[in-house]
Amino acid sequence: MSIELRNRLRETENRLVLAESCTSGLVAALLGSLPGISEVFCGSFVVYRTKSKEDWLDLPKELLEDPKRGPVSAEATLLLCHAILKRTPEATIGAAITGHLGPIENEANQRGPLDGKIFIAIIKRSDLDHPICKESSLRNPACKGTEDVDGRTIRQREAAEFLLRAIAEAIQ
Repeated sequence: MSIELRNRLRETENRLVLAESCTSGLVAALLGSLPGISEVFCGSFVVYRTKSKEDWLDLPKELLEDPKRGPVSAEATLLLCHAILKRTPEATIGAAITGHLGPIENEANQRGPLDGKIFIAIIKRSDLDHPICKESSLRNPACKGTEDVDGRTIRQREAAEFLLRAIAEAIQ
């Protein structure tokens, strides 16, 4: 998928910037491993922690602390996407991802279980008023605990691949 995305970005003369939370830079690493990617990939803001989202990309504290919205939400993901495009003038497409990979979820969540949910947003600079926003549930099972690195890695890879596919589809 990464090579296909690189080629589509080249063909359409687009340049991509990312904001990654739950993938923690994995999407950037996958893209960065490709020869010639610097022509079309500007970089990634890895904003894993809520405070980083607030401090680095100016997401409102009220949103991030709101138990009905929070840092893992469609709204937060869309704001991340707008923020990275604002900070990266050469980028023509911004894409952001947030999610909950597990295993432990905050008991105070008022929106129901978040474990395994991911949110993405993709915005084309040429069409700021029509962002693409998607929510998905991961297919792979929840991690078995804080020592289940393999389970978490599998979920993280699944989330990264979901974002890569969505970006490729958005620039057809």
